[in-house]
Formats: sequence, C-alpha cells, structure tokens
Amino acid sequence: MQHGRDKAYEILRQRVVGGHYAPGAQLKEEPLARELGLSRTPVRTALRRLVDDGLATDSAGQGIRVAEWSDWDVEETFQLRMLLEPYASFLAATRGGAALVERLEASNRRMAEGIAKGEDGIAEVQEANRDFHHALLDASGSPRLRTILETMIDMPIIKRSFYIATPHELEQSLNHHRDLTYAASAADGEMARQVMQLHLRMSHRRFMQHRSEYRQDASEPGGRKSSLAG
Repeated sequence: MQHGRDKAYEILRQRVVGGHYAPGAQLKEEPLARELGLSRTPVRTALRRLVDDGLATDSAGQGIRVAEWSDWDVEETFQLRMLLEPYASFLAATRGGAALVERLEASNRRMAEGIAKGEDGIAEVQEANRDFHHALLDASGSPRLRTILETMIDMPIIKRSFYIATPHELEQSLNHHRDLTYAASAADGEMARQVMQLHLRMSHRRFMQHRSEYRQDASEPGGRKSSLAG
C-alpha cells in the first residue's frame, strides 16, 4: 500500500515534470493537501523531496516554487549525463541480455511510429525516448546510478525540447537508439558507451543551439515566446 507521503511525491513529481505547473509557480502546502485529500505533513515532505531533486526551489520569502532552468542548470545536467550515462549504458549492454534488447526494440518501434505522425506524435516520441533511457538505467543494475540520473532524464525542460526538434534530429536520435540496441544485442559494453557519449554530445549541442535561436526570436518585435527560455 502506498504511503501518503509517497503518493503526494509521485503526483507532484509527475505534474512538475509533465509541465502541469509553469516554471516559477508557487507550490502551496495547504491548497495541495486539500486537493490531494491528504494531511499537510506528507505534502510538506513531498515538497522537500522536489527541492532535493532539483525540481523545485526554496528561496527565503518566496516559498517553494517550480524550478526555472538557467543556462548553467542545463549545462550541468548535460555534463553530468555525459559523464555517467555512458557508464550506465556500458553496464546495461553487458548485463541486460535478451530482456533489455526486447525492451529497447519496443521503445524504438514506438519512437518511429511517433516520428511518422509528425507534430501529432511528439508526445509519443518523448515518452518512447524516456522509456529507452530508463530501460538502460534499469538494466545497469546500479541503484546509485539510477537515483542520480532519473531526475536528469526527466527534467521538464529536456522533455519540452522534443517539441522544437526537427524531423531530421528526431530520426538521428532514433538511429542512435538503434545503434545502442545493437550494442546491447552484442553485449558490447564499450560500443554502448561510445554511442551514448555521441548521442548525448549531439543532443546537448542541438539543444543549446535551439535555446539560443528561440531566445533571439523571442527578443525580436513580434517574436514568439520560447518554451525553452526557462
């Protein structure tokens, strides 16, 4: 049976990651407790966990608010992923076996189906991408790596990046996933490490380029507001 504090955390975490709350929105303990049908104690604990996860901030006099992502936040997240996720992929490829390959292939099929739908399939692409990376974390057999990397993979601003990626970029990401699946099928940890390193480096470069372009566009008269401006 799920404890109240765990229920509150999971609901609030999913809402923050899914963009239910806008960046900078205040998360008030009492209204949330009423909404969730819980006492204030588990909600208070859940909010503290969101702060510890980097999904919310707690500044003096401003209360707990949904995190806004600065350039440094994004840069640090990508750098940490580039250090740790290739190692997780190495472990997964050597340990995962047929079960991992099957899960990765299923994710690749869903991602390809989403890409084929164009704009209507972006949410499906994002979810398939998340499943792919979490599958590698699960198969790595390292609870410490999973704890560190889960929040980074689920960063709201990273999720939103799929909505401004070009079709070519999505196809390129899918091809990297297929290469990683091949490495897992061959139980070649070093290949998996190198492919993941390339995948993240290219994702980082593309993301920062889009972020810069959208900021410039938003600053021009009549320009649109970037979903990546964070």
